[in-house]
Amino acid sequence: MTNSGISASAMGSGRGWLRRGVLALPLVCAVALPAANPAKADILDNVFSIFQPDNDREIGAQQHDRVVAQYGGEYIQPGLNDYILDVGLRLAFVSEMRDLPWRFTILNSPVVNAFALPGGYVYITRGLLALANNEAEVAGVLAHEIGHVTARHGAERQSRATGVGLLGALAGILTGSQAIGQIGQQLGGLYVAGYSRDQEYEADQLGVKYLGLAGYPREAMADFLKRMEAQTRYMAALTGNSAGGSFDFFASHPQTADRVGRASASASAQSDNLDRTYEKNRYLDAINGMLYGDDPKEGIIRGREFLHPPLRFKFHAPQGFQLINSSNAVYAVDGNGNQMVFDIGTQKSTGQSMSNYMKREWLAKIDVPSISATEIGGAPAAVARFALNQNGRRAYFTVAAIDFGDGRVARFIYQAVSNDSGLSSRFTESFSSFRKMGAAEAAEIRPATVVMETVQQGDSLEQIIGRMANIVEDKKALFLLLNPAFEQGMPPAGQPYKTVRYGA
Repeated sequence: MTNSGISASAMGSGRGWLRRGVLALPLVCAVALPAANPAKADILDNVFSIFQPDNDREIGAQQHDRVVAQYGGEYIQPGLNDYILDVGLRLAFVSEMRDLPWRFTILNSPVVNAFALPGGYVYITRGLLALANNEAEVAGVLAHEIGHVTARHGAERQSRATGVGLLGALAGILTGSQAIGQIGQQLGGLYVAGYSRDQEYEADQLGVKYLGLAGYPREAMADFLKRMEAQTRYMAALTGNSAGGSFDFFASHPQTADRVGRASASASAQSDNLDRTYEKNRYLDAINGMLYGDDPKEGIIRGREFLHPPLRFKFHAPQGFQLINSSNAVYAVDGNGNQMVFDIGTQKSTGQSMSNYMKREWLAKIDVPSISATEIGGAPAAVARFALNQNGRRAYFTVAAIDFGDGRVARFIYQAVSNDSGLSSRFTESFSSFRKMGAAEAAEIRPATVVMETVQQGDSLEQIIGRMANIVEDKKALFLLLNPAFEQGMPPAGQPYKTVRYGA
């Protein structure tokens, strides 16, 4: 969630969400075109020959700026961007589309994810880079995404989109914006409804092939898939989501029980052309000093809690929900179809009660049985609950409006797929947690960075973990996630490892 002072280049339109009062989410792959596939040309060339790679490049170019803005902008760190570009081009050069103008972008997002758009646009988050332990693992991710591009899965994928959800429809009504109506499709398309099982298998197989041809160990892809599984378990424990759902890489790249095994088998069946020129330390040196976790300028997610230092407020998501921060709003989802959206809107008429604001401006187009005036965090507020039907489906909504001052309103929208009193109570506990922070508390929230260190003689695991920044309650779990080699015991002195420190 971006501060209202964000630059025009970062937002695309030059108008921050605070001034718009709407949630404007881009469609990441908003095309549905059948397409020829050089990676399986013998099957599809004659059927879809009308669609050429030029179409793919146009599609990718159209969506690129909006995708980058949605993920907090491009992350720039001297040496790191060129390093990732070199690895990506090394893999793309051995693919069936080596002549594409490939583009590899690091996104300023703590979310562990990677994806691609048609035409050679490949994206990887700094959150994923922090999780990887060597160049080969990153190469495995990039090779997989290159496989999606060469197999031309982007067009096929969009045809599986679920359409605008009820939450998106409601938000569109509340804001009067068609763009906000894309929330359901965004959550369904980018975070939930990923590639098909067959598409993932195909991208895995192509990626394994590209790894070997580029001189990397082919098993690197399976190795990193195991790392992603560990990250999913970690996030589930962090958010209290016993279902183990993760709204990152495995959400947009559905996991199957045998995917890792298949990738391993594919690697074993092919001969390696290993290039030993890359080393683990080269990668670790490249990510040294990289921002870790959330960028405080965009707001901080700590478990279920969201804190925004520049705007000086905080709240937490309902139990079992995972927060997702964007440049426009804050979202929270669970594994059962329940959702939350938070933003800050503006009043047309300042000085009115929150009940009047809800009735006359925010809920004017909704038939709401009643609106309750209340106080949240010491500020005037209003709460309403109602149900809506759409396309034969019924959903249950809770909305809360809190006076943020200066004509601004903090707004919560919760959607439940069933009339569950327990879930309703969790929604109430969530919006009731909204508080403004003092200047001193906001100033204490500092950015964290990835720092490379080495095991010193006499170091214990407890000592190393104790020196980490207190960004999570269970620092040991985070350390082992970042450094799986330590799960087998203390390595010898001189062994490099990743830790997290607070920056300036």
